[in-house]
Amino acid sequence: MSDDNAEQPSTNKKSPASMKDDWGSSLRTSRKALFDKKDFDIFCDREMNETFIFYNTDLHYSIDYLEYNPENQRVTVFTTDGQQLDLGTRIQWLIRPYFAKPQIIIMARTKNGKVVEGFEVRLKVKTLEEQVLN
Repeated sequence: MSDDNAEQPSTNKKSPASMKDDWGSSLRTSRKALFDKKDFDIFCDREMNETFIFYNTDLHYSIDYLEYNPENQRVTVFTTDGQQLDLGTRIQWLIRPYFAKPQIIIMARTKNGKVVEGFEVRLKVKTLEEQVLN
């Protein structure tokens, strides 16, 4: 009898360093992020039915519109020059019901906790038919 097991590769699986490394690939993105997670925040005012994205860095892009994908809870930023960027994070479950609908979002740049400038941008919601086609 030969020793066939001697040449088999080791089957030790590396465990993830943390839980966040163990998320499925459907929740990750390969797109470049518009913002770092620490540089922006999303606020949904339920009473006024308004959504704000507050950010504290310079925008290096001119934003045409945003598109929310309910399947992976991510927002794609479409720029006027045709680029597609990821917003920088998944939309968390607490604000999803208020965020995940077609609407106008107010993007406001802040400095020292005060709004210094802002603009409105349209949010589209990706439908199932669009996801199948893309």
